[in-house]
Amino acid sequence: MRCSSKMAGDSRDERPRASPPSATGVRCKRIRHDRHSRTGRAPAERGSELRMSDPPPVDPFDQASLESFTTELVAAGFEPAPGTERRVWIGPIHPALASLTDAREMRVLIRDGWPVVFPYLFAEGLHTNHLTSDGYICLWHEGDGSREWITLNGFFDRLAAWSQGAQNGWDPLGLGQDAQLNFEKKDPAVATFDLGELRLGQPGTRGSLHGKLHHRLHISLHPGSRTSSRELEGLWIRSRVTEVPPRNLAELQQVLNRAQERSVVRALESRRNGELLQPSGSIDLILFAWDGDDLPHVLVLALEGTGADTTAVALRPGPTDEKSLILRAGPDASLVAHRTVVVLGLGALGGHTAVALAESGVTQLRLVDGDQLLPENAVRHVIGHQAIGVPKPNAVAGTIADHAPWTEVSTEPDNPMSPSALREVIADADLVVDATGEGAATQAICLSALAQDKAVVSGALFRGGAVARVRRQGIPGDVPILDRTPALGYPLIPPGDDDDLLRPAVGCSGPVANAPPTTVLAAAALIAETAIDTLTGRLALPDEIVDVYRVLPDEPPFDRIGRVMRQPSAEPGLVEAASVIPRS
Repeated sequence: MRCSSKMAGDSRDERPRASPPSATGVRCKRIRHDRHSRTGRAPAERGSELRMSDPPPVDPFDQASLESFTTELVAAGFEPAPGTERRVWIGPIHPALASLTDAREMRVLIRDGWPVVFPYLFAEGLHTNHLTSDGYICLWHEGDGSREWITLNGFFDRLAAWSQGAQNGWDPLGLGQDAQLNFEKKDPAVATFDLGELRLGQPGTRGSLHGKLHHRLHISLHPGSRTSSRELEGLWIRSRVTEVPPRNLAELQQVLNRAQERSVVRALESRRNGELLQPSGSIDLILFAWDGDDLPHVLVLALEGTGADTTAVALRPGPTDEKSLILRAGPDASLVAHRTVVVLGLGALGGHTAVALAESGVTQLRLVDGDQLLPENAVRHVIGHQAIGVPKPNAVAGTIADHAPWTEVSTEPDNPMSPSALREVIADADLVVDATGEGAATQAICLSALAQDKAVVSGALFRGGAVARVRRQGIPGDVPILDRTPALGYPLIPPGDDDDLLRPAVGCSGPVANAPPTTVLAAAALIAETAIDTLTGRLALPDEIVDVYRVLPDEPPFDRIGRVMRQPSAEPGLVEAASVIPRS
């Protein structure tokens, strides 16, 4: 069970801190409780309550289901808190929490957007994970669409599952991810780091780090003390398994050993400037790491204030190590790693294809194109105007470095057309991708690949981007691309009247296809997907795919949007007819 949200900029900031947020329509201040028992539980106090100031009524999407839910609350012994416009309901503690707290009451806060947005639950005296220091119990992550809470039974079933986790142990991965979300004070700034580069010591140790502020919302962490007065001084602290990640500076100090705590106290006493994310003359940042199953969990804190008034603010952690980043590369990343792909043609189609292949986990790319990036290219290209004049392979390589640091890229600013030149370019390739969109280049690439027994994926757009075709050759059973004819069942894309071409005003440059960016992206995705299907050996896709993005009237089978497929003939010797599978 996790509280974390899946999207940046969403409603995670509505999470209660010292008070539920104004986005709920309620301004609240919670009366704090001190924990005194050896178990860490806070004694329940009947006087605890939420203080409201002029909240509006709940703004729901479904008034009937809201009334049904509140009727169930009444039946379960809940009453609306006075002055909250039936937003906050106070009722008896649920039996699932009886072994975790001495509190007798809990509170349900219904938020605007019911039932799309789930209600909050508060209970005092708890000391566990997936819980904020002011009693907010994290049952769902922001953005959850299950609507399990639409009935009180569903709400309580989720609470029972949460209680089981609190008593029997949580998923360690979720605990690490929720540490920042459950911290009392948070800041949207992202702290990026590579734990391997920071060289953390064994549990129980501490060391120095420093931070470089790139802008107000991005700070990168580096090993060792700062080397410039503009940099921030930091301290890393490694702990053993922490049952409940700290949620404020006081709780952090409680889980440290004596040497670590003394180091922190001395550093806090020396702070002269209390401004957040600014040099203080002492320690400005703390990276707290504790042991998980496979690797340390991390909480990055920025300090604010001076002396006894110093507080800690949790920054959003941004691990940059390959193991963390590759999680977004998809399930085929391990299958396409250590494969070499040569991409010829780095225009709009080839540029997007190359970046997608790198993002998907391909670790060796060779980019081949003799053209430079021009201003008009940037409209559809994966690269923007900042790379005008740069050879296209080099420009795309820069983007790949930003997106997929695991990919090693070599560039060839050339348009090889001779057998010997192409033989050299594709000699060590596991797969050749042709995105040139030029008939002569495609023929040369296909002939060279066939001679060297290399698999090829070739893709292009036709008729102003109305039709995309992706072809594969080099796999047993594939018909060589240059041998394909309608007689073999491969549909012929009819030539148009050239209305879809924009010819240059002067010179002998080739015409520009006026394909819209949307179909460029769709075709590039199809090329990349076919390439990955080939590299993994799944071969779930046929050797030729034709997608119709925009109808060509009176030109069947291209007069319907969908995928044009070859249909096997019922009788030997008959030409296979093309049919369209509509897009779902």
